[in-house]
Amino acid sequence: MMNPLAVLTVLITLLISGGCLDSGGGGGLDGGHDFGENDPNVVVAMGDSITAGGFSGGAPWPSRMAGMIGKTVVNDGVSGARSSDGVARVNRRLSGLKPGYVIIFYGANDAINGVDPDQVGAAIDGMVAAVQANQSIPIVATVMPMSGGRVIFNGAVDRINEQIRDVARNRGAALVNLNGLVSGNTDLYLADGLHLNDNGELAVALEFADRF
Repeated sequence: MMNPLAVLTVLITLLISGGCLDSGGGGGLDGGHDFGENDPNVVVAMGDSITAGGFSGGAPWPSRMAGMIGKTVVNDGVSGARSSDGVARVNRRLSGLKPGYVIIFYGANDAINGVDPDQVGAAIDGMVAAVQANQSIPIVATVMPMSGGRVIFNGAVDRINEQIRDVARNRGAALVNLNGLVSGNTDLYLADGLHLNDNGELAVALEFADRF
């Protein structure tokens, strides 16, 4: 379990650094953005079991983030999902929920299952393009490094993150560097080396909340 001093250090680092975000810090994503028919008070968090959360027994990070930013956050995390699953879901979520913002957080299962990083990049790019075409604002996250027995997948994680960063840069999308948040701080994980413990859920929620 992460000691109180370590928790305080993580939270202070997040606040001072503006959340360690690759594409600038501190909120204000909308900046006069035309949301069209979308609701700027609705956020959809698309991802896998790390987004679905609840493994620690506490609230998943999307629920915690909702309280921080004062918006409705729809948790669209699906256990076992890969980036290709996100491509299959994104248009239904856009048309059905009309969100102002869409968080795109995939890649861990792609790395574990040996999916070509180029394919992951193409999937993330397709999701970002769909969100932007819908007049919603995409927020893309890098994949977190794994620990314990799953460290063998971190080479694939790094290659996937190169693709994710390229997509964010080329599309002008906000990028949240969760990989940087966790690197060297695996106390944010449960024993499985993949899913977040209670401190991890809080840290990730803070990292995303900093964009609003």
